Amino acid sequence: MITKNSHLAVGQLSRNKGSGLIEILIALAVLSLSIGAVILLTFANQNLKVDVETNNEGVSIAQGLIEDLRAQARQDFGSVVTVAPTTPDGYYTRGAVVTNIDFFTKLITSTATWYESATRPVTVTFSTVVTDPETAIGGDTCTDEFIGDWSNPQRLGYGDITSNTGATGLDAFNHKVYLTTDPSGGPQDDFYIFDVSDPSPPGNDLPILGSLDTTYGLEDVRVAGRYVYVVAADTWTVQLLTIDALNSANPVIVAQLDVTAPGIDGYGNTLAYSDGKIYLGLTKSAGPELHVIDVSNPVSPSVIGTLETNSAVNHIVIDRDNDLAYLAVASSTAGQLWKVDISNPASPAVLQKFLPGASNWVGQGVALSKTTSDIFLGRINTVGPTAVDLYVLDSADITQPPLDTVTQTKDDGFMRMVIRSGLLLASNNQPNLGFQVWNVADPTNLTMLGSVNIQQASTAGMDCEGETIFIGQRSNRALQIIGPGL
Repeated sequence: MITKNSHLAVGQLSRNKGSGLIEILIALAVLSLSIGAVILLTFANQNLKVDVETNNEGVSIAQGLIEDLRAQARQDFGSVVTVAPTTPDGYYTRGAVVTNIDFFTKLITSTATWYESATRPVTVTFSTVVTDPETAIGGDTCTDEFIGDWSNPQRLGYGDITSNTGATGLDAFNHKVYLTTDPSGGPQDDFYIFDVSDPSPPGNDLPILGSLDTTYGLEDVRVAGRYVYVVAADTWTVQLLTIDALNSANPVIVAQLDVTAPGIDGYGNTLAYSDGKIYLGLTKSAGPELHVIDVSNPVSPSVIGTLETNSAVNHIVIDRDNDLAYLAVASSTAGQLWKVDISNPASPAVLQKFLPGASNWVGQGVALSKTTSDIFLGRINTVGPTAVDLYVLDSADITQPPLDTVTQTKDDGFMRMVIRSGLLLASNNQPNLGFQVWNVADPTNLTMLGSVNIQQASTAGMDCEGETIFIGQRSNRALQIIGPGL
């Protein structure tokens, strides 16, 4: 028999069953949420770990690229250029932008970019500034790549000096041109500093910042920071002068050096500067014609090594990377291009000579390519038959037959040259072709690309800064600036 209390017990049991089911469902929900949270946290930790590792790799890639370029700058400052973005591993895109701040300083900015998701790119960037101490105290300030139209070179500004004999040498450095002359006819300034910050000033007449009468007459010039080294002309008692040009308006002589023994009649002819040393070439004398001079203390230069060539040294080019000097020598019998080992500056040693023959022709100018092993020898002649006046040689062995040659007419000849971007820019003695541009990308097939009449025959002076060429000339317009076509 079912009593009232029995009905109550059954109802209560049914309600308890419903509560238990709800509790189970709640427990399952809580458990699911907990498991989901644990799973999400686990995946989040994994994603964070992957992101951290990916970020570290990206940072390492960007840092590695900038460190590589910094190391490259220490070896060859001019070769440091913008690196186009690439994705060699298919994931990280890396690249660098190199900005020239001035002739001696570059800003390097490297980047690495990757995608952490299809819509979330990540980029890391590093920047550093690199400098070229050697160039900053006296070096090649010519740009590494020419981008202008050199098939149509243009005359720009020019500079006049008091001397009617024109320039004997020049050196362009940090928006100034330092020019020498050997005047005749009484006391006259023989050292000039021109402002060339604007290569085409109003009226095209370049302003003179300062000048000096050394009383010797000068043959050539090289700049190293605040100090300028000049070659004294036609004197057996002084061959090298040091000029302090910190104040351009008031340059002063701070040292003089006689490199010849008593009775030796050679005098200064040309010079080169590299790594705290002057390489001074003399005219033919009874003693050595090449003198290596320590100028680590500019006001107290001293000779540390010599070399006998038995002929005048007309031009010197230094290959710092390989401890070599190339000499253009005025000899038709002993070689007109000499390759000299200067790894021990106290004892320069001749390695090779190039003897092209043809009497009355002399080695006059040398240019060494920075990107290939080609070396160019310019010659000049004033008497005798027409002959080769430009040779291109393999610098690895200059005794081998030339790769190509150029022959012009008598009284012409290549004086000074600059090589960039497969182009040879040269001053020449031809009155109507005083400045010439040659395509030398194929050293076995030299072709003239362009030329311009510079009005006055070129002398021995020529230099480059940026993509601007400076030429020393005879008579008026002693300094002529040449630039690429518009």
